[in-house]
Amino acid sequence: MFINKLEIEENGTTIQDVNFHRGLNLIVDSTPSPDTEGKPTSGNGVGKTTVLRLIDFCFGGDAKQIYTNREQKQPIVEVQDYLTNQRVLIRLTLSGNPDKIDSHTKYVIERNFLKDLKKKILRINGRSFSSVQKFIDQLGGDLFNLASGAKPSFRQLVPRNIRIDPPAVDNTLRYLGNYLQGPEYETLFLFLLGIPLTDRAPIVSKLRTEKDFLKRLEAQPREELALALDKNTDDIRAAQLRRSQLNIDPKYSEKLKHLDDLKYTQSLLASQLTAGRLRASLIKDAQKQVRSKKSLINVEELRALYGEASNLLENLETSFEQLVAYNNAMVEARSEFIGRELPNISQKNAELERNIIASQNDIDHLKADLSKLNTTQELEKVSEELGQLFEVKGRLSSKIEQIDDERKKVSSLNDELKRIDKMAFSKDMKERIQEQLRQLNRHFYHFSQSMYGEDSGVTFREKKDRKSGKSYYEFYVFSPNNSSSGKKQGEIAAFDMGYTLFAREQHIPCLDFLLYDQKELMHGNQLVQILHDSQEDNIQVIVSILADKIPEELNADQWIVLRLSQKEKLFKF
Repeated sequence: MFINKLEIEENGTTIQDVNFHRGLNLIVDSTPSPDTEGKPTSGNGVGKTTVLRLIDFCFGGDAKQIYTNREQKQPIVEVQDYLTNQRVLIRLTLSGNPDKIDSHTKYVIERNFLKDLKKKILRINGRSFSSVQKFIDQLGGDLFNLASGAKPSFRQLVPRNIRIDPPAVDNTLRYLGNYLQGPEYETLFLFLLGIPLTDRAPIVSKLRTEKDFLKRLEAQPREELALALDKNTDDIRAAQLRRSQLNIDPKYSEKLKHLDDLKYTQSLLASQLTAGRLRASLIKDAQKQVRSKKSLINVEELRALYGEASNLLENLETSFEQLVAYNNAMVEARSEFIGRELPNISQKNAELERNIIASQNDIDHLKADLSKLNTTQELEKVSEELGQLFEVKGRLSSKIEQIDDERKKVSSLNDELKRIDKMAFSKDMKERIQEQLRQLNRHFYHFSQSMYGEDSGVTFREKKDRKSGKSYYEFYVFSPNNSSSGKKQGEIAAFDMGYTLFAREQHIPCLDFLLYDQKELMHGNQLVQILHDSQEDNIQVIVSILADKIPEELNADQWIVLRLSQKEKLFKF
């Protein structure tokens, strides 16, 4: 797959439309030096590298790489706001033809910078994706035949084609730097060589973790823990024996239960007595209130009322004295009716008081009887000691069990690795790797010779992981002389182009384009050679570079696909 076109849209309007072709594609500055006012100018900061970052963004790169200051690690707010407020959309079109879009292999990737799920755009050939990870999984499946979650991942493979920042800019093979460990690089390189092998990296990584955990668990050796557990068991037996030899009354437990029952009964009696006393008090208050009605009668007013009634009623037979006596009798009757329960309640309360006293006497006698044996204090002492011993036993047993379980895990992982290693480090496997490297180096030598007249190649050796102790293959470049940084840049380009031809021959999934930044250190002669080699071998090379760093023969519209300046920046501001 080649890159045909990169489009930048602002609110639906295209502001940049960059077309690419086979061979060398240069993105340069066209800033005059000095400017029309005689002031010094710079070709930096106009957006050359950003073009490469936008392509990487379309392949699942982090949006922050577009608007983050690389040195200060802080967002450039002006750019960040522009990308979101102006609804900037990036559209990347690929196909199997580097010079024009092939409709049969056309592959269109679209992304914007909005975070709102309803407005976020993640599209491949018109199909939308709900998350970046699903989007990346689809890219991996389409371009490298990768299954979701497979190793190496899509984002581990792409940086070999898109070398923008260190370590990809500075390292030929270890282009992911320390992000990957030795066993993980092994998986990556075997994939690049087209050699299917069970990914041992997760197993090695897990084994490393389990061994670290086991080491912490065995800070106190298992043997020492086992001896401590044996002594703890003996101490428990001794404490249990002392408890069995205590001079305990055979009816101690029975008496103790009886004491609890007495206390419970006493509590019930006390509650009943409290309720009885409250009942009696309420009755007495009611009687007092009723009787008060006697004293509240105004005899003189009642006598006057009776006189008026006598004048009106000729046959009134009841005398005033009879009327008063009747009222008083009624009040007394009501008082007696209210208080008729009082004798029974009082009697019951008295009985409850006697029972409580008797119960308290029984409790006091039983307590005195139990205290004579002094058993409670001794039993509590032994029980407390046993409790502490059993707590220690649980802690020791748990540690031993953890160590045993962890040893089983480590042993199981070791066995699994042995089964894989038996195949991975067999004579046949080593010979197969050697043959694939021979085929790869045939192309690597070719480009290395064309650039520097030297042979650079890739070889391998068997190494051991420092933490897990397990073997893995380490791949590295051998070169007569690549000490200079400029020559290193040439070596990287020679390897990448050589690998592209190797992958095509071996039918290994591969992207046919290479993106480079920071190639200013490379001599102009090597840039010219890259032009010739990439044209001849149908490889697409896209380079962002300062115009004054390219040789005159490359300073032509045929090779320059985009010119930017301080007045004509990538995002037009």
